[in-house]
Amino acid sequence: MSYGAREQRGTSRPSVAMLAALLLVTGLCWFSVPSMAAELERVQAKQTKQFQCRWADGPILIDGQASDGAWQKAQLIEGFYLPWLKDQAPLARAATRARLLWDRDYLYFFADLEDQDLFADIRQHDGKTWNNDVFELFFKPAANRPGYYEFHVSAAGTMMDMFVPRREKGFFERHVKEIAFHLQSKVSLRGTLNQRQDKDQGWSVEGKIPWTDMLSTGGRPAVDEQWQFSLCRYDYSLNDKEPELSTTAPLSQRDFHRHEDYSPLQFVGPVSETAVQPYGVDRFVPATTSRISGSPDPPLPYRVERVYPDLKLDLPIFAILQPGTSQFIILDQDPKSGKARLVRTGKAQNNESLEVLRELASVAYSITFHPEFLSNGYMYLGDNAAVDGGPKKSRVVRYTMQREAPFKIVPDSEKIIIQWDSNGHNGAAVVFGHDGMMYITSGDGTSDSDDNITGQGLDHLLAKVLRIDVDHPDAGREYGVPKDNPLVGKKGLRPETWCVGMRNPWRMTVDARTGHIWVGKKVEVVAIPQ
Repeated sequence: MSYGAREQRGTSRPSVAMLAALLLVTGLCWFSVPSMAAELERVQAKQTKQFQCRWADGPILIDGQASDGAWQKAQLIEGFYLPWLKDQAPLARAATRARLLWDRDYLYFFADLEDQDLFADIRQHDGKTWNNDVFELFFKPAANRPGYYEFHVSAAGTMMDMFVPRREKGFFERHVKEIAFHLQSKVSLRGTLNQRQDKDQGWSVEGKIPWTDMLSTGGRPAVDEQWQFSLCRYDYSLNDKEPELSTTAPLSQRDFHRHEDYSPLQFVGPVSETAVQPYGVDRFVPATTSRISGSPDPPLPYRVERVYPDLKLDLPIFAILQPGTSQFIILDQDPKSGKARLVRTGKAQNNESLEVLRELASVAYSITFHPEFLSNGYMYLGDNAAVDGGPKKSRVVRYTMQREAPFKIVPDSEKIIIQWDSNGHNGAAVVFGHDGMMYITSGDGTSDSDDNITGQGLDHLLAKVLRIDVDHPDAGREYGVPKDNPLVGKKGLRPETWCVGMRNPWRMTVDARTGHIWVGKKVEVVAIPQ
């Protein structure tokens, strides 16, 4: 069911409607229509209506028993059922009762499962555990993003864990080994495993998942944040041809990966002043013993004025003063196509005309000038484009500008200095440091949550700040690698690397006094490579 087209080909357990019809035909009609309604009411009464993952006020030891006091405050989640049977959806034949908790470091789970036939013979981590008695957890952090997490623990204690960037054919084989998860769990059996002829009572499982395992989607949620989730179960019995599948979510199809039907889960924070706070600074307490009197000086009387009140721009992305002049060179983007044009303001502030220097066939992000621009005329552009129908690439492109008025771009002077495949989160900010080296940003190359898992890789140019020498190129390329870069001489690693772990760093500047390089990333975070 969970992987591939595993349609229900029959079950040893008839639905409520089938049972009622059978008894009517045979004349043994003790099961009436009113009793069917009563069964439906019983199912609905058992089901949890609003799901909460509450804050763990104390430590939790994973022992398979949920013996710690923190579990007493967890919401009881029960009423696992077969919702794809629509109005006749019955409760599962064997009850499952689950609880969830969270704190700064972990997502905790506990489930107690009734089971008369304990069966689990798969021992390999990340194996096909759905072929055994197994408890499954699905978490989808963002409603508008396709990615979700899946965690399994079988009655044998075998675990399966993975992040699914997109639900598509063959995703299990493609993604199950991509991320190394650190799920911890403990199983407690009430019976004998794989002794199929005896009668067991059930099993329980307790576990914890570190939030750092979910960095692909941002990690730990905020207080009161809402995710989508589903708790599920496979229950095998020797006397049945197929396992019984049950869930907490109102799945419209017999498919645990149908995340469109998952239930909302709210992460509830601490409920008292004494509870451990999940994150953030301490509560502000104003000082009452200060002997300082007076007040600070008022702000200086600066006022903002429009220098070019009638300048006609569509979507200005970047502006920089052309060295030796008072004119701005601006990257102006077409809001529809995304392509940019390179324009320059007039010589006087009252000149509202724009000079178009170049129409670009790319999405452009930044401009910088060579430190010796007044003598060599080199201007560098960071952009992203698909050239000749190939994959999209982020690039640093050099143009040569005339060194005297009218300062036109020299025809056919375009030269690609460096480029790499990138289809979203492109980076392409470019500056020169005080050391004369060129610094370039690169993003993770995707438009979601690092689907390609590039953030910490050192064998490619993605998700980094790069540092190159454009004045002393190596043989066969348009740049050289500074000998003091940290990865120079490391086999299999990209020596251009200066800083790693960047998601979407599309802004960069250099402190004119200190030489510090400031990087702005599109996650409301500022990074300072040292």
